[in-house]
Amino acid sequence: MMNINKKRLTTILQDRFGFDKFREGQFEAISALMEKNRLLCIQPTGHGKSLLYQLPTILLDGITLVISPLLALMRDQLLHLNKRFNIPATSINSDQSEIENYEAKKSAKESKIQILFVAPEQLNNIEQFEFLLSLPISLIVIDEAHCISTWGHDFRPSYRQIVQLVHHLEQKNSSIKVLGLTATANHKTENDIEKQLSVDKPLITHRASMDRPNIQLSVIHAQNLAQKLAFTEQLITQLEGDGLIYCATRENTEIVAEYCRKRNINIVAYHAGMDPNEKRILQQNFITGKYKVISATNALGMGIDKQDLRFIIHFDVPGSIIAYYQEVGRCGRDGLPAHGILLFDPKDKKIQQHFIESAQPTEIDFQQIITVVEQASEPPSLMTIKRLTGLHPTRVIVIIAELVEQNLLQKSKQNGSQVYTHTAIPYHPDLTRYKNQHQIKTQELQAMLHYGDQNETCRMLLLRKTLSDNQAENCGHCDICAKQSLKTNINTENVHLISNWLTRRAVNTKAVRTNNISEGISILDGKLRSPLFINFMRNRAKNSDVQPALTNELIELIKQHLNLLTQKHPFGSVMPIPSRTWLARDQIAALIAQYLNVPALLGTLTWKEMPTNRQGKLLNNDQRRYNVSQKMTVTSQSAIPKGAILLLDDYTGSGATIKESARTLRKDAKLRQNIVPFTIAVIKWRLGNPGMI
Repeated sequence: MMNINKKRLTTILQDRFGFDKFREGQFEAISALMEKNRLLCIQPTGHGKSLLYQLPTILLDGITLVISPLLALMRDQLLHLNKRFNIPATSINSDQSEIENYEAKKSAKESKIQILFVAPEQLNNIEQFEFLLSLPISLIVIDEAHCISTWGHDFRPSYRQIVQLVHHLEQKNSSIKVLGLTATANHKTENDIEKQLSVDKPLITHRASMDRPNIQLSVIHAQNLAQKLAFTEQLITQLEGDGLIYCATRENTEIVAEYCRKRNINIVAYHAGMDPNEKRILQQNFITGKYKVISATNALGMGIDKQDLRFIIHFDVPGSIIAYYQEVGRCGRDGLPAHGILLFDPKDKKIQQHFIESAQPTEIDFQQIITVVEQASEPPSLMTIKRLTGLHPTRVIVIIAELVEQNLLQKSKQNGSQVYTHTAIPYHPDLTRYKNQHQIKTQELQAMLHYGDQNETCRMLLLRKTLSDNQAENCGHCDICAKQSLKTNINTENVHLISNWLTRRAVNTKAVRTNNISEGISILDGKLRSPLFINFMRNRAKNSDVQPALTNELIELIKQHLNLLTQKHPFGSVMPIPSRTWLARDQIAALIAQYLNVPALLGTLTWKEMPTNRQGKLLNNDQRRYNVSQKMTVTSQSAIPKGAILLLDDYTGSGATIKESARTLRKDAKLRQNIVPFTIAVIKWRLGNPGMI
């Protein structure tokens, strides 16, 4: 047992970290961790939980391992640790290149660092798990510890591996310390975490008040996407300081940013689908004040450490009150007044219901994966299992993690890939935790909808009670307590203009490094189900004439966006992607080529082997990618002129056909010029089921 001297710790706090004194509960938490070895700390966002492992790291020999799902948090913490606090630290995660991860592992192995961050998904990898076991780890930090509990709002199967890691490391070092951190654990989740981490030694729990007295909570009711955009503009204009806009989907982050930029608001979008280096730059630029607002999924927001965020706007309804509390808590971390605003549209529940159902496995799903593994000619990889089952990718990951934990599957390395084999143990998987999860998540979504719809109970009181804060009381300044809302209004004409803009805006398709595919565009956004989109999709396979395949309005819209593209690319040709159903393909390709004054290379890109299925009939994107892989060829290489190629298709979903077209052009025709995808529409395929959303 280590004797902790408060005077000594205060000196370290002042000299190393630059803080005058400990915040409430910090010294007590550090003392408990150092003396008792295992601690669960439940504190609100912005309470200074990071110090609870940063300071002990200085006192301990060996490495502090921080397991966190928040890649944005890792980047923030690494910057502070290395530059500000002079504590050498690095990370291993999927946003880094292989070289960066190799260098991180090398530094850890050579004891050149004191803190190592890893994402929990890394623990599913055999090599990474064994590598971590080889390190001299003295403190394990489980960030977002509620994810370890099936009773938590955000249970993640990868977190089950953390308990195994703790047990293995404790066999090497009986005095290893374990610290769990979370801002969102009610008593049921708290008890579950204690149960899992107290198998060998008792876990002490410190719980702080969940009050955030400087945050003023408000709800603004909206009826559709256009109204939300109108309200967002009004709020950003009247609120001072920098802010973050949470969106439930990547697409909405782009829509919000694009619209606000049109209204001269300094904003940028951020989501997990972006290039890792781009994400790093965006995050750093936002933290340093280059942008007033960032619209993001929780890929950024849950980990960003920007003390002076003055407002958080939830553009979409989150999945639970607990998640909402955690997300809205990113603002006002400096203690100054801040606003937490929810744009409430009850229809938003559909996307959250989709997230709930996507991760909910059935016994049939379990049996399907077991059967695929048993019948495979050789042990399959995760990607192969996804393709052969056709299940939703999230569901496959959940089930495999569960089967491995229940010893029904065993993972191993084969030819550089991680593969899975059946252990021959009788198949009796326990689905209790997932039935619990489905019930919990459904109840939590209903509670979140009640939060947005009700107008009687103090909003902060409601949040705190949900988090088992028994000291909760009325805040006195939310829109219900103060009986005063932020100034917003519905301008019917403006909302109509926004609706028209949404219908006519093109959707940018991201550039792809593989095979060097340039950023392209899709003219119609399938999610909006505009009359133009519906007419095009209904007629694309009915008639080989341009009319009625394209209306005059759509033709003008195509020309408008082609004009914008030609400002970026000097096109040399139009090349349609082969299609068995787009009857007017060649006529529309010729029309676009004539407008651009370039040749239409009809029949240049063809199927050398017709895909077995239509993409829309397949069940997930792994199947769609496999369906078109290696199936195309280039019939004429010498006739392809110089200049960028406008790669034309009727619509895109997974992007697999476009990527395979580019691969064929690069490999077969050895083309070096820019390849720019141009599709009439973009749709979103269902995952785990055929057809589009």
